[in-house]
Amino acid sequence: MRKLARPVINAVLMVALLLLLSQCSQIRNLSKERVLKPDEAANLADAYDPWVNRKPPRRDLAKLPPDRLEALGELSLQNRDFEASLLRFLEILKDNPGRYDLRYKVGVIFLLSGQMEAAQKELAFVLLHRPEMLEAHEALGLVHLQEKQYPLAIQEFQVVAHKDPKRAKARYLLGVSLLEAGQYAQAITHLKVAADLEPSQVSPLIALGDAYLRHRDYQQALTCLKKGQSLAPQNQKLNYHLGMVLAALKRYPEALAAFLKAGDEAQAYNNIGVHYFMEGRYGEAARCFQRALELRPTFYHEAKANLQRALEKLHQVREKDG
Repeated sequence: MRKLARPVINAVLMVALLLLLSQCSQIRNLSKERVLKPDEAANLADAYDPWVNRKPPRRDLAKLPPDRLEALGELSLQNRDFEASLLRFLEILKDNPGRYDLRYKVGVIFLLSGQMEAAQKELAFVLLHRPEMLEAHEALGLVHLQEKQYPLAIQEFQVVAHKDPKRAKARYLLGVSLLEAGQYAQAITHLKVAADLEPSQVSPLIALGDAYLRHRDYQQALTCLKKGQSLAPQNQKLNYHLGMVLAALKRYPEALAAFLKAGDEAQAYNNIGVHYFMEGRYGEAARCFQRALELRPTFYHEAKANLQRALEKLHQVREKDG
């Protein structure tokens, strides 16, 4: 029986990419930043092939001096116009390939657009010449994290954490990489540091709660997530993980309430039904799966299959008792 997949890794990538981009554009208010939509990312990926195949720049760009191009590129980056920013940075790099600060920004834009091979190439080139650039290590670590190359991601984030032990973002990303690699105890260590360094940030608390959950330390997970809830009571990812913890503690009504805050009522009933099923409470499970189907009839393949299994188990129990 399939449970709802944990959404932490996607959240991590979005938060971390926004943080990396803020280093490029020097924007501090992350809560108002907009990430690429799937169609925007696809358009950007289609527009920019790897370096050797990229389209020639427009003639008006070639006429501008490098300092003007860079100013326009930075302005475009601040406005989240990644296409224009990339065009201007690439035009500068054509004649100034040693501008490693710009190559870092190009690598981040490739990363945002889903061009992992191009991003890795650019960031590796930067680090070959500027190994002290911690933000480039973080960006390359994110490429590896996205590609599920967890040992390589851990290696990059460890470099940063070693150089700057109080860099909360590196500790957070290192903790998430260790979490995805199944190294729960080590993940908890670094995520606790990240949460202490940035007590107003909810993301480390969500990841820490998930780490405790996977480590089956449910009370500690509950403590972390409740603390996060005080910071962001409507955060859907936090409420999803809170529901998972409360269900693991068999506090089903509270778990259902948390799942409902996670944003999908049909999925909430399916989630709680899975936990009832695992406990052998097949009647309650069947009612939850039936409710999920009533709320969203198109929720067929998962909820319908779960309902069928629950009814079969309930029939078997009744036959055995009868």
